[in-house]
Amino acid sequence: MTKEIYPEVLSRLGNIQLFKTVPLTIVIEPVVYDFDDDVQELATYVNQSPLGYLIETLKCDIPKELANVAPFDRLKKIVDDIKQRLLDREWNIFYLYKELIQQLVQSEDDVNFNYFRGQFDKWPLEPSLFRTDTKQKFQQNYDNIYSNIAKEYPDKIKYIPYTKERAGERAEQLAMLQHYGMRTSLLDITKNPFIAMQFMSLGKISNSPHINTLDMYYIDEERHAENNIFVSVIKSNLNKRIKAQKGAFFDFDYLFDLKETSIEKIPRLNIVIDYDLNKFLAPLKKEQAKFSDFQQVIKAKIDQLDDTKDKKQINELRNLNDQVGLAEHQIEELLKEAPTTLKTKLANRINSDIKTKLTEYFYLEKNLFPDFDRYISYVQSQNIEHREKLNK
Repeated sequence: MTKEIYPEVLSRLGNIQLFKTVPLTIVIEPVVYDFDDDVQELATYVNQSPLGYLIETLKCDIPKELANVAPFDRLKKIVDDIKQRLLDREWNIFYLYKELIQQLVQSEDDVNFNYFRGQFDKWPLEPSLFRTDTKQKFQQNYDNIYSNIAKEYPDKIKYIPYTKERAGERAEQLAMLQHYGMRTSLLDITKNPFIAMQFMSLGKISNSPHINTLDMYYIDEERHAENNIFVSVIKSNLNKRIKAQKGAFFDFDYLFDLKETSIEKIPRLNIVIDYDLNKFLAPLKKEQAKFSDFQQVIKAKIDQLDDTKDKKQINELRNLNDQVGLAEHQIEELLKEAPTTLKTKLANRINSDIKTKLTEYFYLEKNLFPDFDRYISYVQSQNIEHREKLNK
């Protein structure tokens, strides 16, 4: 007998707090050279040239109630130290992540972040089954569909209705469904931060900005399996992907009967990238204001002249005013388009730097997909035009 749980789970999804979250922002600025007020040359550079970047700073506001909670208790000191070192030299973005991992994951401290998730963009922390493009009918009848699949393919999948006692068994079967491409209530996490970084940078060159996101979690496997939604699925030869990705899950099925008063929140460090374009945009805005003021001066001068006696001078001033107006319009268009263009190019450059360094350390994307069918899907995704969203 099937038991539909997801209408109830979805009703609780946005109301239950599962994490103690501290945001950490990596602030990036573009390297843009001085073009001596040549707006056209600057526009060409922004649109056509490769773009360098500098890591400007780190921003981390730790709420007072979390300042003494491990492993956040040593975060401020680590961030302040790195911020100071950023002043001394230029960093490749990969080495900043590596430094954070060394100090927050691989230190001798007893309390380290021990699970991770990387996302190509700042998507909501929710499983594929609950995403906005999933049909409501599919969510409401999921267990019936899952049960029918199990009847059709009993050698592959076993239907396990949700109960607290059998949640682990059900998660194993859902992991298999997810392995074969079906949306589930499971959200992948990994014990290896560099594998999380692979997923964070997984994707082809994008035509729009994205915000790489890396989550670090401190999970007590026993407590957070009992009083949160963590589940460590038994690794199986039938699902090699979990082994290859050193995976575990957040199992949102647990929300069906998880008591809100018993929840032990999971410490979560949410590392995102932000872009500071002020050093690029401020001079342009200043230049735009100068052109605007100059136009007012020209117009005032024209108003002072006599239409019959000063025609030549008036025509010259009007031509000059048109040229100044055109330059101001070019700046206006550049100010309108440049932020998206710059953020897109910076995001793609950062992605490229991370992927290159991971490859040098023998973290190869193809190794994330050891099963034949998933490997074929991966190969195909590298050879089609649109970007596959492979984070599940």
